Amino acid sequence: MEIAEFSSKKRTAISSDEIMFNLDDWHLEANFSIMGSSKIIHQFDYALVSENNGSEIIPISLLSGTKQERMEAIVLLHLRAKDLSMSRKFAISGTTLTPYENFLSGMFSVPVVRAVVLSNDDKTVRISFEGVNSKSSMMAETIKPVEAKPHHEEIETEPSIRDDVAMRHRRDHTMIMHDILSLARTYGDLGITKIIYKCNLNYRSALRAVNELLENRLLEVSDNSGAKQKYKITTDGLSMLEEIRHFTFARD
Repeated sequence: MEIAEFSSKKRTAISSDEIMFNLDDWHLEANFSIMGSSKIIHQFDYALVSENNGSEIIPISLLSGTKQERMEAIVLLHLRAKDLSMSRKFAISGTTLTPYENFLSGMFSVPVVRAVVLSNDDKTVRISFEGVNSKSSMMAETIKPVEAKPHHEEIETEPSIRDDVAMRHRRDHTMIMHDILSLARTYGDLGITKIIYKCNLNYRSALRAVNELLENRLLEVSDNSGAKQKYKITTDGLSMLEEIRHFTFARD
């Protein structure tokens, strides 16, 4: 199975343009329903089902609506996948992620992509926000939604090593950003030394995180007169923390 690397260069960018799977190993189902260990029936826009007797299922949700609805959809996808013991899940967005959405994507290990692509030597199926398109070597065709299958039993899944490592790294990175913002809210003016010690970072990692927060206008320079710069949280940074506070119930 081929899986694309997750990009984390900028927090305003979608995690990856496309995520790739081998069409010989997976098939696509639309309007997919399945019962979790809580006995709640979960429905997803799409799901990838392993050709190996359905031994693994990867749910896919579309992000739409208002900013709040999109953020809630990310958290709900995390909760539903957790109830189903599914380690892998994907959200599809047709627009660039806001810092809030990107933050939640990292916190809850929900990769957000522009498309999920299934392909082999003869055919390519692309699932995007615009719908599902299939293209063979002969012609392009439209995929009709597959009827929801009967409810499955709870399925234990084995995580992809690359997927697990990439998302764990991203979640750790996201929590570092959260901790720095929390420190800035608590202490007011915040120097790089305090960030290093409070967040257990080296100088390079701390500086990289601060620069990213400055770039996204979540921190701003508060004191540039001395030998060392100090930073304070911005209104946008406070708003982000306030938004995230509403979702803390869902964290692992």
